[in-house]
Amino acid sequence: MRLWGHPIHPMLVHFPVAFWTVAAAAYIAAAIGVEGAAALAKYSNGAGLIAAMLAMIAGLVELPSIGGGSCAMQVAMSHMMAMAAAWVCFLLALVITTSAGASLDGSTVRLAAPASASVGFLLMGVGGWLGGRLVYEFGIGVAAGKK
Repeated sequence: MRLWGHPIHPMLVHFPVAFWTVAAAAYIAAAIGVEGAAALAKYSNGAGLIAAMLAMIAGLVELPSIGGGSCAMQVAMSHMMAMAAAWVCFLLALVITTSAGASLDGSTVRLAAPASASVGFLLMGVGGWLGGRLVYEFGIGVAAGKK
C-alpha cells in the first residue's frame, strides 16, 4: 500500500509513537499529582489509539508482500504482536482512567493506569525495534529493486 510511491505504514507509525510517549509521561505525571496531566494523558492516549489503528490497518495490508515462511515474516509477526499488545495496554489505561472520571483519584487507578501505559510504552519500543529490523535488515518497504 503506497502513496505516491511511498509505503503508508511507515508514514503513519510516528503519530502513535508521539502520542503514546506523551500519554505515558502524562499518566506518570498525573499519578504524582501534576495538575492537568490526567486530561492530557487521556486525550493523547485516545489520539494514539486512533492513529495506531490506522497504522495497523496499513501494516496488515502490506503484510502479504513480505512472503510467508521467511525470517522477515517471523519478525513481522513478532512486530505485529508487540504493537497489538502495546495497543491493548494503552486501551486499558484509557478505560481505567475514563471509568475513574476526570481525575486519577484512588490508589488503584493512580497506579494501574501509569503501569499499563508504561508496559505499553516498553512494548511499543520492542515493536519499533522489530519494525526497524524489517526495514534495515530485510529491506521491507524500500523502493522496488532495492530489496
